[in-house]
Amino acid sequence: MKIVDTFLFSEPYEKEVLLTKMILGNQHIAEWIVVEGAYTFQGEYKGLHAQNVIDADERFATFRSRVKIITTTAPNPPLDYTRKDIDTQGMDSERRQRSLAREYIINKYADDVWVLLSDSDEMIDLDESEKQELLQQKIATNRDGLILIPRRRFWYDFDNLWNAVRATPLVTVARIRAATGDMGLGFLRSDHIGHTEEWPHRLVFEYSYCYDYENVLRKFRTFPHGGMTEAEIAQSMRCNHIPISAFRKMKLDLHKPLWMEKVALTPQNSPRYVRENLAQLRTNSIDPNYRENRPADYPNLFTPQHKALFFLKQTAKKIKKAVLLS
Repeated sequence: MKIVDTFLFSEPYEKEVLLTKMILGNQHIAEWIVVEGAYTFQGEYKGLHAQNVIDADERFATFRSRVKIITTTAPNPPLDYTRKDIDTQGMDSERRQRSLAREYIINKYADDVWVLLSDSDEMIDLDESEKQELLQQKIATNRDGLILIPRRRFWYDFDNLWNAVRATPLVTVARIRAATGDMGLGFLRSDHIGHTEEWPHRLVFEYSYCYDYENVLRKFRTFPHGGMTEAEIAQSMRCNHIPISAFRKMKLDLHKPLWMEKVALTPQNSPRYVRENLAQLRTNSIDPNYRENRPADYPNLFTPQHKALFFLKQTAKKIKKAVLLS
């Protein structure tokens, strides 16, 4: 089984994640189609780096013949923080860049070829036969050319789990052909990456912000969703939760999807290559004392009274939802 993988590339700090992606996909990816812009999604000129990253490191030698790099030097507009649609601004720039792969794909591949619409830090792992059989079954029974593969997410480090499951779309070339307009392929990705139910086996893994501290900050300064302060990012790494943006009026509470945890890697939650090379891949970006930091930094959230009240509120919501569905 061979599929095509198309994704965006930003800057050289993504090299190790990119290499991991290609190692995991080596046996089942027919071609990696990299789309790179000379400007960040927040409007800053950064230059083009993907070709040099791949050419300069012999670890990529095995994969070079299957890499197609599509570039653009068109500027992206700076984010206008006086407007309420700041995320839409950045995402429109991303959608336009991602869509540059459309013509190449529909001109090269037949309509029944399957294409993974991913990011450089999202990677498919079909190392075990059970995973291959599961994906083959999903493809064989699919009728609309769109499969939402659940994505196991790790943030800040390769063993730091964020239990918020999202999807990575796998689509046919026919669906891509129908995705017209300068953001069509981009919307085909962005409209289908929300919450989804997990499968019996994990096929797609995400390793977002798995860099050292300075490059984590750089990533936040260049990706589509502006408005995160350095203090907010640093605090998220100190207590191991998602960044809580005051600009977006976000508030932290005990909801499980807001918090991340270091976990032991197993065959059920991680690819073999990551487990075997964890010592070399580690970023050590998370404060090792994050569990102690949480009640120290957020004492109001960890009192017995607040924890009990939070539990009661969540239970009441579940009961209400169950009644509405009954």
